[in-house]
Amino acid sequence: MNTTAKLRRFLDRLQSPFVGREEEARVIVLTLLAREHAVLIGEPGCLTGDTIISSEDGKLFYIEDIARNLLPGVYIADFPVFPPGRATELHIYDVWETIEITTRRGFTIRVTPNHPLMTEKGWVEARNLKVGDKLLIYTRIPSPKEYVSIPNDEIMPERRPYRRLGWSKIRTRIKIKQPKILDESLAELLGAFVAEGFFGHGYIGFGIGIKERDFQERILKLMEKIFGVKKARITERKSKKTRTKNIIVLRFNSIYLVRLFRWLDHAHESDKRVPRWILLSPKSVSAAFLRGLFEGDGSVIINKSHRTYCISLKSKSLKLLRGVQILLLRHGILSRIYESRSYDKRYNKVYVGYVLKISGYDNLKKFQDEIGFISRDKKEKLKLCLSILSKKRSRRSMEENEDTIYDEIAKIKHVHEWVRVYDLHVPETHSFFSNGLLSHNTAKSALVRRAAELLNAKFFKYLLTRFTEPAELFGPLDIKSLEEGRYVRLTQGKLPDADIAFLDEIFKANSAILNALNSLLQERVLYDGFTEMNVPLWSLFGASNEVPDDPEVEALYDRFTVRHFVRPVPEDLWSDLLLKSWEFERAMYFKGGLDGSSVMSITDLKALHERVLNVDLEPIKGKLVKLFAVFESRGVKITDRRKGKSLKLIAANAVLEGRDYADERDLIVLKYVVPRDWDELDKVNMILSEELKTPYKYLKELEEIRNNVREVMNYVISLQGVNSRYLASRFKLILKDLEVTKERVRGMINECSDIRVRKVAEDVIALISDVERTISRRIK
Repeated sequence: MNTTAKLRRFLDRLQSPFVGREEEARVIVLTLLAREHAVLIGEPGCLTGDTIISSEDGKLFYIEDIARNLLPGVYIADFPVFPPGRATELHIYDVWETIEITTRRGFTIRVTPNHPLMTEKGWVEARNLKVGDKLLIYTRIPSPKEYVSIPNDEIMPERRPYRRLGWSKIRTRIKIKQPKILDESLAELLGAFVAEGFFGHGYIGFGIGIKERDFQERILKLMEKIFGVKKARITERKSKKTRTKNIIVLRFNSIYLVRLFRWLDHAHESDKRVPRWILLSPKSVSAAFLRGLFEGDGSVIINKSHRTYCISLKSKSLKLLRGVQILLLRHGILSRIYESRSYDKRYNKVYVGYVLKISGYDNLKKFQDEIGFISRDKKEKLKLCLSILSKKRSRRSMEENEDTIYDEIAKIKHVHEWVRVYDLHVPETHSFFSNGLLSHNTAKSALVRRAAELLNAKFFKYLLTRFTEPAELFGPLDIKSLEEGRYVRLTQGKLPDADIAFLDEIFKANSAILNALNSLLQERVLYDGFTEMNVPLWSLFGASNEVPDDPEVEALYDRFTVRHFVRPVPEDLWSDLLLKSWEFERAMYFKGGLDGSSVMSITDLKALHERVLNVDLEPIKGKLVKLFAVFESRGVKITDRRKGKSLKLIAANAVLEGRDYADERDLIVLKYVVPRDWDELDKVNMILSEELKTPYKYLKELEEIRNNVREVMNYVISLQGVNSRYLASRFKLILKDLEVTKERVRGMINECSDIRVRKVAEDVIALISDVERTISRRIK
């Protein structure tokens, strides 16, 4: 097989596992042919810190707890996530704009606009979601097995008196037992405390309704069982400031109890949330916590006139209810959260709170079997509720007990304020559990790694932060040689030993690494202050989520001849994306990974590079100079280095197309060389479209038409059931506009012979026809 055929096969094999990434694959091949360097730029998709994620063994975490005390940057995570995968990196940013998405059942997530979520149609960025779209919800998550240990030495440390007084070390005398683990009994007490508890000066207390005798007795028994406390100070309280007239206050005096329950992560009023230690505990422990919580703030509602049979949990804290909603998924229990408003005539005040509701026979039965209530009254009411529902249980319940369902989006809120956000990078599955929904990240390194495998080339990948040391990239010093007065680095397996390298978040590097990379990219020589080392590096690929604006980094950015701005997979490829994702998962499980056997060697790549250097560039030089002038006149500045480097990429494109000469078609690669940022990318593409008659202009216009037609469809659907003469005349005008638009799209097909333009245009025509049929049915 000759080198040209190998090159075509290499490109096909490189892009085959990836849907919608043909252009990225082409960029990588062009970079390798030209023996240049490329940077892939794309925005990060992130979540806010209060998002709950799950590990593979079922432990639940608030993301901000994983990243506690970490500043914005990129860090090694090495964290197993559910669905099964492993997050290898944690990216932290401060952003101004986020989107809060809430489903009909109250599942809520707050993300950056470009964060992808799994919908009924496939992965969709948050900014493209609309009310009515359906998101994937997990109805079951695994449960951890290990109990959480209680660090009593940290909670109640030893007192160390002054030695000069001659005192010996003594331990604080505590009259109560100290539990060693967070077990079911302590979790149930904690649930009751989150519902009805409060802190005082040197004591903890519970405010229980005066009629809740069973609940009072249970708290007293738990205190005796766990801590050995047999007595409590019991008082009756009447308060005009609360809506509850009479309560019994159980008060337990103990500094240890105060410190223990503060460690257990209880907060007050609207700041309440599920304690982090409950999230980490086994299913039986979280069930006990829920039992105490529902006994304190929950109730069973039976309203035959309104046909309402459910369990409700009221709280002022939406964060708490959202956490409870996730915990219930461990038991396969689906719930719903909504806002509640009530008016108190006594104080002329409106109270705003939130309610979590559990309804449906299967959900209530699982609650009874796996969680339950403490009081006899609530147990009997739940039993009656199930008895009534069992007679009406003819419809499908609990979505056929499936592991996942799709829930409609009820509300989308755009938030503009500075907030810290987090992104987990999962290299293989690229997806993870987040607040009950399935989130996705992007893997810019996957294509580069596969290219190295297909070339059987030495590959080096590393994630850079401001704290990365040069030794991590270039190898540690050889201590033995250093003792002999020689400065030698051990470079095996490091960047100086690689043929192809990938550096993620490359512009986060510190000055020492930036200076070394400048010479490495320009001359393929590594200067480390003492020695000069020639390296075999063929191409280096960098990745970043932003274009650098720091003058110190600008020199490095300019040395990347190829700059590719990564966009999300378009909607018309979602079905193919799902198919490829499924094939990828099967390959990972049954075959241990994709076929990465080599197609070419570095020797073949060198031969092809020699062909690139011998390409005849005379036919395009005049047009190239004219394009440079047009760019400059439109405000797009190009450095002299980049003007010269563009020739290699033009020649590489000619070789990739099987030619030994360049023509105007090869000038399209300037879109990878000229733009500095996203704004310039659109400007450059438009100039190239005008000067070279590329399909970009048509594709952009078609995308605008498609979005407008979708808006028309949504407008028509929103008016279902509304009939009027005005509306009928309005629909007739829309039909005329749609017919004109359809003719314009047909004209694009005739004007441009590009296959992509034809495919998109045909899809747009089909969409217009659907809207026309919908409107025609309304007019009849």
